Amino acid sequence: MLQSFTKNYEDKSTENGFQFLFKCDVCGDGYESTFIGSNAAKKKNFFNKVSQFGGMVNSNASFAGALGGQAYQTPEWNKEREAAFQQASNEAMSHFHRCPRCHKYVCDADWNDESGLCTDDAPMVASEVNAAKAQTAKDQIWDQAKSKPMYTGDLSTQQTVCPNCGKVSGGGKFCNNCGSPLGMKKCSSCGTENNPSVNFCGNCGTKL
Repeated sequence: MLQSFTKNYEDKSTENGFQFLFKCDVCGDGYESTFIGSNAAKKKNFFNKVSQFGGMVNSNASFAGALGGQAYQTPEWNKEREAAFQQASNEAMSHFHRCPRCHKYVCDADWNDESGLCTDDAPMVASEVNAAKAQTAKDQIWDQAKSKPMYTGDLSTQQTVCPNCGKVSGGGKFCNNCGSPLGMKKCSSCGTENNPSVNFCGNCGTKL
């Protein structure tokens, strides 16, 4: 039975040799071990050629056919695979960190050197701050878009809906139904443009 420092791995071995992919428990990125050729496969290829073209006594040719047809996953091949897996596991171990809190094995990208924990348990402060700022900016953009006059009906004509009475305004500077101004209100104090339906500047609080 194959035993590794992590259970998160993929066996990519073939008849010709052994190779394994060890994966990060957080992001799934992997480290691929060095390919190790199979001696059993080499023997199979050698005896198959001898059996096909002759050059050995009949007993050896018969032995070649038997070995050649069964070299894949024989006890010899499996023993080689176990040894190759242990070597690959030792090779890959230096490319991972084991989190003492959650016991995950993670790659360098998901390891916080300052805290000695994986980024799931100890996120990078700078990255989290930047992500929070970006999310806040996104939320503000959506809030601002929601506060502006909306469009309805045929998008090719883009009919403006009055924020005061909720009816189609007609597309002018003032609503055709209630006479409310449709343009943005510019604050006389700080110059910020505000929604026509508000009474105070959202930037400095000055009455509009």
